[in-house]
Amino acid sequence: MKKLIVVTGLVLVAYLVLMTTLAQQTSAPSAPVTQSEREEQQTEFRIGVQDGRVAVFRHGELYLKTDTAVSSLPKSDRSRIEEGIEIDSLKELKSRLEDYCS
Repeated sequence: MKKLIVVTGLVLVAYLVLMTTLAQQTSAPSAPVTQSEREEQQTEFRIGVQDGRVAVFRHGELYLKTDTAVSSLPKSDRSRIEEGIEIDSLKELKSRLEDYCS
């Protein structure tokens, strides 16, 4: 009988230790977000036109004006840019600018 009580106690202790460890791992904060990651997550851009050039606006203000003339782009790209292309991340913005300005 004593052996059964000791074994049961050890199993319960092991279970509690395991559950405590798992709870700490799941509730542990994730790795800190870097400034550039935070900026990328919160950034909203719009590709549009400024003085006949492909330009990028951030929160309604001019962020970047390229040397690429909108008139040099294919008609379909030109139409989309003149309407304004909403961009949700810096990564996507870089990719789109490579497409339009290369």
